Amino acid sequence: MRQIKSPKKSPLQQELIRIQKLLKRKRSIISALKQKKTNKKQKSNVNDLFKTFNFPSKNSRSLVSMQLLHKNRKPWSSNEKKVALSLYYKSPSTYKYMRRTGIVLPAMSTVTRWLRSINYSTRFSAKYLEQIRLKVLNMDYNEKKCVLLLDEVSIMKTLEYNKILDEIEGFEDLGDMGRTEKLGSHALVIMVRGLYKNWKLPLSYFFTGSGVKGDTLVEIGKNCVKNIVDIGLLPTCIVCDQGTQNRRMFSLLGASQNNPSTEICGKKLFLIYDMPHLIKSLRNNLLSGDFKIGNKVVSINDIKKTYEIDSQSKIARAMTKITPTHLSPNPFQKMSCKLAIQLLSNSVSAAIKTCVATGQLKSNTALHTSEFINVINNMFDSANSKNLYDRNPNRRPLSPKNSIVFDNLKKAQALFKEAVKVSMP
Repeated sequence: MRQIKSPKKSPLQQELIRIQKLLKRKRSIISALKQKKTNKKQKSNVNDLFKTFNFPSKNSRSLVSMQLLHKNRKPWSSNEKKVALSLYYKSPSTYKYMRRTGIVLPAMSTVTRWLRSINYSTRFSAKYLEQIRLKVLNMDYNEKKCVLLLDEVSIMKTLEYNKILDEIEGFEDLGDMGRTEKLGSHALVIMVRGLYKNWKLPLSYFFTGSGVKGDTLVEIGKNCVKNIVDIGLLPTCIVCDQGTQNRRMFSLLGASQNNPSTEICGKKLFLIYDMPHLIKSLRNNLLSGDFKIGNKVVSINDIKKTYEIDSQSKIARAMTKITPTHLSPNPFQKMSCKLAIQLLSNSVSAAIKTCVATGQLKSNTALHTSEFINVINNMFDSANSKNLYDRNPNRRPLSPKNSIVFDNLKKAQALFKEAVKVSMP
């Protein structure tokens, strides 16, 4: 028997279906809200953890934050951009590998877009200097005290088109001093760093085919000083390595052994060679021959013999950081300041004394070599002060209350005045 539909039944069925769909949507909304509440609670827990956890630096905090809190389409914070760009500058291939392994970092296209937005140029940018000037306005007197740093690095010869500037980059380019058709093989980088406060800013860079000449360096240096003085900074010295053209620049600026300073834009500037580079040069000279200081002789052979004795010890070693590379570096390794500083360290000096005391090292010059290394170690510590109350008194700042620092520098000065290169080992 066929069922006859009631006139009222059809509308009721439609209403029931509508209500069921509505109920389904409401349940879906409730489920989504519950999930959102759970996520918010988890995020709150992570934020609480972030507040309580003592990260070693802002960069490490940002890197962890990117892994736990970052969502798609969410803008990157300024510090997250800084971390990403720093990693990319260190090694683009490593950056790509980190992204492939699942580490949350901005996409390569994003990093490339950030890089394109920065208008780099081999000259002093008025807009960039104005931005620095605005920053300087908020500095106190001591914070404005700064150091001008110059260094030259080798670069790969290549040509690239800069779409923003509409020019080919890679040729020798000294900014306002002109360009040539020679391919650039070196880059001169100029930075400004705080003397009392820990801040640093890139100022400019230039491309050269075979290094910047001394007279050109003088002009560049004077322009640098003028620009940073105009924006309110207070330069105190110019620091560079002992390259031939840098020495010529210092000479043209009127520096001498008795008066290592000059005056630019009414400011007295001391002309200083980079301390790590001086230690490296000292090590290189010691590797190629002995030093005679008064009636004492300093020899690299004493260090080599001590290393041989120490490396054969079956009980304990004193020269744990020293390797054959320190004693026989290749041309590339000779450029490493770290190897030079480790070789002329207090631990090496103490190891030589110990070998002499135990009778294992029989050398008339060993104690002289140990004393020499100890003076160099203390001088480097005194020129490398960072903390006001360092546990090592040699690394404390210059102060009338800390006479040991002055004593270390005077001993080193007297030693260098007497030192003479005497022979090949």
